[in-house]
Amino acid sequence: MVKQANAERRRWLRAKRVLSVQHRLAKPQNDASNNPWHLSTTYDMSLGGLAFYSDVEYRIGDVLEVHVVMSGLLDIFKGNGKIVRIERKKTGVYFLIALKFLENSKTRRAKTYKSRAKIQLRSLKRI
Repeated sequence: MVKQANAERRRWLRAKRVLSVQHRLAKPQNDASNNPWHLSTTYDMSLGGLAFYSDVEYRIGDVLEVHVVMSGLLDIFKGNGKIVRIERKKTGVYFLIALKFLENSKTRRAKTYKSRAKIQLRSLKRI
């Protein structure tokens, strides 16, 4: 008997992009002054969440503050996310953390990027 594959549970397509990500616990249980930002890179990202590498060990269910930046200049995402999956990598002392963006996050915001080429094309169509 052939085992059937599980149905895809993701709502959004994932794009494999390597971007800078800063992360830390949103509500630390102990001293709030001992909650530094950690710098890492993304594995993949979608409209509903992202996966990134971390050398910090978190737990499933933890809520993180996340700030994703492209080329150090363009804010892609700034908000909170809940950890839904953690994989410990065998090749190093790091983890692959998968988190889902929180819908009700008051701090969630993302900037849209309009390339100059699109703006110039729109102005040319008017002529």
